[in-house]
Amino acid sequence: MLDYLVIAFFAFIGGTARYWLGVWIPAVSGFPLGTLLVNLLGCFIFSWLVKHILSDIDVSARLVLGVGVGFCGALTTFSSFALDTMKLVQSDQIGLAFIYLLLSFFGGLAMTVLGEMIYHRKVTD
Repeated sequence: MLDYLVIAFFAFIGGTARYWLGVWIPAVSGFPLGTLLVNLLGCFIFSWLVKHILSDIDVSARLVLGVGVGFCGALTTFSSFALDTMKLVQSDQIGLAFIYLLLSFFGGLAMTVLGEMIYHRKVTD
C-alpha cells in the first residue's frame, strides 16, 4: 500500500510539472513543443537520475519507484504525444506531424543515450 502512496505523491509532482511546463512552453504554429520537451526531459531523467544516480547512492527502492514510475511516468505522456500527432495530421500539417514523430522517437533515444553518456563519463573521470 505504501508503494501506491509513494507513486501517487511523485505522480502529483510530475503531472504538475508537466502541466506548468506545457503552459510555459506553448505550441508554436500548432507544433506541440511543450509535449516534445517534457517527453525528452523525462527520457533523460529516467536514464540518468533513476537508472544510475539514485541506484549509485543506494536510496530506498521506494524512492526509485516514486521518481521512476510516479514522477517520470506523470511527466512524460504518450497519450498527449499521440493526440498532438493526430491534431497535426487532421489539420493537414503532415510534414510537421512527421517531424514531430521523428523528433519524439529519435530525440527520446538520444536523450536516453545522453543520460547514459553523462553518467558513464562521471564514473570514469
